[in-house]
Amino acid sequence: MEDYKSINFLIDKANGIELVICNQSILSYPVHNHISVYTIGLVTDGYVDVTINSDLQRYQKGDILVIPPYLPHSILATNKYSMLSLCISRQTLESVEYISIKETIIKMLSFITSLDNLYLYINDIFQILHDLSLNKGDKHTPMMDIVSVVREQLELFPEEKISIDEMAQLAFVSKYHFIRNFKQEVGLTPHQFQLQNRIRKAQGLLHHTDRITEVALDTGFCDQSHFIRQFEKIVRLTPSKYILACNMLGTHTD
Repeated sequence: MEDYKSINFLIDKANGIELVICNQSILSYPVHNHISVYTIGLVTDGYVDVTINSDLQRYQKGDILVIPPYLPHSILATNKYSMLSLCISRQTLESVEYISIKETIIKMLSFITSLDNLYLYINDIFQILHDLSLNKGDKHTPMMDIVSVVREQLELFPEEKISIDEMAQLAFVSKYHFIRNFKQEVGLTPHQFQLQNRIRKAQGLLHHTDRITEVALDTGFCDQSHFIRQFEKIVRLTPSKYILACNMLGTHTD
């Protein structure tokens, strides 16, 4: 497994913004989506192959990709690559003034000193951010009511035990029909979506504690070993290495 030093997370919890810094990484990521988050990626060295809705495209040095919330995608690395990824929540785009978002990101980028040509692309990134902030939210098609309700429940309370049969009963359809409709609207099966949200919630909890067993139980996992396996599968780092890779912005104490 690649050492945690090849990937770092700079997190501003106050504004719901995260900067992920991959430096000469070889990490690939299976199909997933980003929950209520816009992601803007800038490849700074090498290349990655990104599949979005079955459409494969190679992004090389200087290329920028934008992934809206809930859009299924995967990343395949066949060689080492470096990439910056800005992750910004929908809520931030809808509630925070663009100028404040820009100031926060400038503060984040000031931590990076090794990317001499970053300024060549920063205006493009800010233009994308500006356009997104003007949109004030998603332009996806409306979901059927029950899928929307279940999706929100799995987002807010992923640790809760709810079976596919119970979800399907709410919609008065067979579980196979419900899974098919959920995946069509969200991009993942209910189980995949819930698991992804559990891991995302675990990431947030690990910003405050290093008690991995406690986090595993709080996010709905039966035991620590299962939690660690699923965490590493999605994040590509173990929980302990993820803790070491995180830097919290504006949380230093005297």
